[in-house]
Amino acid sequence: MYLFPMLFRFTASGSTPESAFDTFGAEHASQPLDPFSARADLKKMKGVVVVRDRAPLHAVAVGHFNDSYRASTPADGGPLNEDDAEWLADRLIEENHESVASGTAGALLLDMPGDEPTWLFFGWTVQGE
Repeated sequence: MYLFPMLFRFTASGSTPESAFDTFGAEHASQPLDPFSARADLKKMKGVVVVRDRAPLHAVAVGHFNDSYRASTPADGGPLNEDDAEWLADRLIEENHESVASGTAGALLLDMPGDEPTWLFFGWTVQGE
């Protein structure tokens, strides 16, 4: 079997980022295998790292990135809207940030209504069987 690297990104809710990731991972693993749609093996992840640094978004807000994107200016560690979270996750993946380079899942807190916090998880793992 070949272990191809796979990028994953999904949202999940839970009282902690770890519980949200674990719950999603268990549900994900229980789904029947689809031979036509590869999926990431989330069991290979070493843990979850909450990304609190918003430096790339702050740089966008002062004009250091593409002018067609207008980021909000959330406080470091604060919740993000979905667009900013997706954009930030892309930058962190491109820059091989330690949250994705170390075999852990990066987590960004989303500004979503609900009883429990919602997180955007992203990172690299291998293709599941």
